[in-house]
Amino acid sequence: MGALAVKPGSLSRREFLRVSGQAGLGALALTAGGGALLPGQGGAAQREAVGGVREIHLEAREMTWEIAPGKRIKAMAYNGQIPGPEIRLKEGERVRILLKNALSEPTTIHWHGVDVPNPMDGVPGITQKPVQPGERFSYEFEATPAGTRWYHTHFQEHRQLDLGLYAPLIIEPAQPDPFPFDREYTLVLDDWATGTGRPLPSTGEGTAGGRGGMGGMMGGMMRGNMGRMMEGMMGRGGMGGMGGMMGDSQQPAYDTMTINGKAYPATQPLKIRKGERVRLRLINASADHTHVIRLAGHRFQVTHTDGNPLIQPVEVDAVPIAPSERYDILFVADRPGAWFLHCAEPGHPGAGEQVLVVYEGHEADKAQAPVEGVAGLRLWRYDLGRGREILPHPSGQERTFDLTLGGGMMGSDIWMINGKQYPQTDPLRLRKGDLARVRFRNQSMEAHPMHLHGQSFKVLAVNGRRLPAAIVKDTVDVESHMGSVLIEFTAHNPGDWFFHCHKPMHMEGGMITLAKIE
Repeated sequence: MGALAVKPGSLSRREFLRVSGQAGLGALALTAGGGALLPGQGGAAQREAVGGVREIHLEAREMTWEIAPGKRIKAMAYNGQIPGPEIRLKEGERVRILLKNALSEPTTIHWHGVDVPNPMDGVPGITQKPVQPGERFSYEFEATPAGTRWYHTHFQEHRQLDLGLYAPLIIEPAQPDPFPFDREYTLVLDDWATGTGRPLPSTGEGTAGGRGGMGGMMGGMMRGNMGRMMEGMMGRGGMGGMGGMMGDSQQPAYDTMTINGKAYPATQPLKIRKGERVRLRLINASADHTHVIRLAGHRFQVTHTDGNPLIQPVEVDAVPIAPSERYDILFVADRPGAWFLHCAEPGHPGAGEQVLVVYEGHEADKAQAPVEGVAGLRLWRYDLGRGREILPHPSGQERTFDLTLGGGMMGSDIWMINGKQYPQTDPLRLRKGDLARVRFRNQSMEAHPMHLHGQSFKVLAVNGRRLPAAIVKDTVDVESHMGSVLIEFTAHNPGDWFFHCHKPMHMEGGMITLAKIE
């Protein structure tokens, strides 16, 4: 056995529907708590590259996981940890990842945000057969593009993702990083339905609720008292209101929030030194909730959207992040003390979504309690960033597709694209090199983080307003109540690719189409 994979944490530079739903870090990798992850302690077993291919072993299995002291739940995990082991690769490196399924049910792995060959994409019934209990499957691909990616189950995703089958995948750029830093932490956010606490309020409006943006002419009305009344009537079962009466049996009652698999006070403090530039890689692995992340006493600089670099950093107070989105952010450690990094959504800090950021020498300091809400804060929005030109240039025809998102009425678990449920939805038919423009319009009362497999896209316009400069993403949150988004991508990766809402309940309810690239 050779070098080891890393548990999510700190790296100091110095020291179909139901079934779909490093180049090494050296001899030592640090966890969020600063301890070494040694062979046999839950990391991803690795072998040195043979024939130019690095080999990594993962095992999916059921286990009992302690979210917080005294709060133990039945879970599923990769290599016995939640999140699973962070895999770090160098851009362009070839990797072979061997999955052993030790679960009592089938599973697959999707490499989210990675331009894998279609047979490696992990969508059962589309790109591969489900990996049955006791079976193994070998995923092999080139690590590209660089950035903060992640991997997760794509079998009965609403169940298996909720139970913990996800982990970071970091692809380090071949060229020097455009935004230098001294220390970094990877933070994976998640929501849990443990049955041990009070169900949390809905964040169904998605990043709109955090940004204060309007999803169209209905936005103002629907975000007022009438909106709250209608939301209850339309089946938000997780809110404990009329949802259960209206038949929204699919919506879990999420009551616990975690950072790297732990709820405060079990979250591991993030240790920093005065003067450092600290990089945070934020990954929202939640099945349902949007999070608004802030650090008391500090401002953030957003540097990457879904792993893709901006031309220059954008300074904000807090970052709304929808399910499956990722943001890389920097902050300067210039206010010694102890501070909470937390979600500003109501109820989230008390449900566990907070972690201490402690300066060296200030371990005994007491941090002020997190402040909920976003009043007076400068929030990240898509139109603040300017993305780099990193996507392939088109060489074929321009094609335009209009996709209307709908469903979920009266507590229904039916979710549609252009009035159809997958697999009846009409695919986006493209040839390699075509330029595809997709116009989303959301006629439902919930936001939909729409994710494209196999390639990334440019976000050109939001709610009818052109962005000053496009940003590059693989998931875009389409706001509720007539929100709209315009994207475009070059169809460079042949195959049949899922294009779906990344809220598993919506995906399994039918909000899927295929991008078929010949």
